[in-house]
Amino acid sequence: MFDAGIVGGGGIVGCAIARELAGHGLSVAAIEKHPTACQETSALNSRVIHSGFHEIPGTLKAELAREGSRLIIRYAEERGVKLLRTGMLIAVPHGSIRAGLWREAGALWKMWAQGRQQNIPFRVVLTAGGVQRIAPIQAMSGIFIPSVCVIDLETLMQLLLNDAKTAGAQFFFGSEVIGIDVQASHHVIHTIRGAIEARTLINSAGLAAKEISQMAGGPKYDIEFVRGDYYEMKGGIERWGIRTLVYPAMPPRSRSKGIHFGPRTDGRLYIGPSATPLSEPAPKPVFLEAARRFLPQISDDDLEWSYAGVRSTRVAENGKSDFTIRLERQTPPFINLIGIDSPGLSASMGIARYVAEMILRRSVPPMAQ
Repeated sequence: MFDAGIVGGGGIVGCAIARELAGHGLSVAAIEKHPTACQETSALNSRVIHSGFHEIPGTLKAELAREGSRLIIRYAEERGVKLLRTGMLIAVPHGSIRAGLWREAGALWKMWAQGRQQNIPFRVVLTAGGVQRIAPIQAMSGIFIPSVCVIDLETLMQLLLNDAKTAGAQFFFGSEVIGIDVQASHHVIHTIRGAIEARTLINSAGLAAKEISQMAGGPKYDIEFVRGDYYEMKGGIERWGIRTLVYPAMPPRSRSKGIHFGPRTDGRLYIGPSATPLSEPAPKPVFLEAARRFLPQISDDDLEWSYAGVRSTRVAENGKSDFTIRLERQTPPFINLIGIDSPGLSASMGIARYVAEMILRRSVPPMAQ
């Protein structure tokens, strides 16, 4: 019998939770359907450690991204995980003048207000020359957030996994969950490799979280799947000189942070992700158009499709997208993590602490109240 069973324990959030709980002396079973860690959403993202600047103040996304990014950066520095101190430039392209600038002006105003409210350091860039000093792109203005960085995700993931194991967590890879029985004092988690008993059940199954919730007698959440394609820019950072994350200023209420330029720790440079229905990959011209708003000289031959990821999103009735982290049942304890999309990587260590507090105190942390 384990103190906690984590379904989806091989993802970045699941590993972080396993590490945190094992560090508090709890016995942990991390159950993962894939044969290795860091598959699906955990592997196929932008590797960005966000500050929470894009998020609505007061939401779990904002709070946990801010806390989680601080924890991850400190952890990376202590453990030697490679970080690119890129900063993030949210820019308004020159072509926006023809459209009247209303959309971009509204976006920058919203970002400015959110940054001030959350006490996230940033600076406003008001001229094209100021933009050029940050990144070699064509843009008329923007906001620069220096604290944002890019991480070596594979090394981070391996260290979290090793830490969790060292602290005593047991990982069950290749163990897809096929059913969950709820007993008076614990859960029986049935997998294709056998049954695992745990007092507390944590659903961190990502794309399968809706199904796991229902197996455990929890709510049937309305979840959307969004596909995000990435193209590699041939020649990488050395050719294009873009060493800063460059995001477009998106209109208020946008469901995406936009197709952006993303340098990586290995010297490569990507543009993405798109945001389309699961079965509809964005065509290459969409990425060319997004790139040419800032780099008019880029050609079709400069872009090569690289990979696509899928993220699960839950949108509340008020239209706001936020994480759902909820204690669904007190006895036996059952915690759901639903809609952990961007900034899930950035928030992972913050989420782990949040969940640990829910378990250790058997209550909902103040952040969610």
